Amino acid sequence: MYGRFTRAFVLCAISAGAVAACSSKSERAAVDSAKAAAPTTDTAAHAAAPAAAAPAASADEEIKAAENSWRIALVSGDTVTLGKMTATEFTMPKAGHPALTTSRKDLMTEIGSGMVQSDTSAVNDLAVKTSGDTAVATGQFYWKPSRMGKPAKVESESFADTWVRRGGNWVLVARKASGPAKK
Repeated sequence: MYGRFTRAFVLCAISAGAVAACSSKSERAAVDSAKAAAPTTDTAAHAAAPAAAAPAASADEEIKAAENSWRIALVSGDTVTLGKMTATEFTMPKAGHPALTTSRKDLMTEIGSGMVQSDTSAVNDLAVKTSGDTAVATGQFYWKPSRMGKPAKVESESFADTWVRRGGNWVLVARKASGPAKK
């Protein structure tokens, strides 16, 4: 039993690490396929073991996961997920024109229509501060978007995202950004 548990634990750890490191669509698809094929538990041992409650994730961990999900949805063009995670009043500075604002509607249009496309992204130095149902996540965002069919180029920015918990779910209400990101 010890050997099967260790193998399952190692496979889960490898899968989680691979998912966290993925930034392109093809890499995520390969990891998702590998994760689906991997055995997750030993059913005999699972049935004999008492049910243990999984510890609840802290608000900081939830925000870090939300930041990652939002980044992946942005890069993959997943407007359904972006719509669920982005508040209707969402705003952020327009890329290349910080005095102008991009609304949630503008973001959905640009991503959904393919006006902005990217296949790679990363977030570095992610830090979260929470206070009740509000959280601010700061870090550096890197990606390589193509805008309106022009050749892709690497862009980076330092950001501060404001998240609010509504109905038990965290939604992004604002992104303040300045670029390029400081290294």
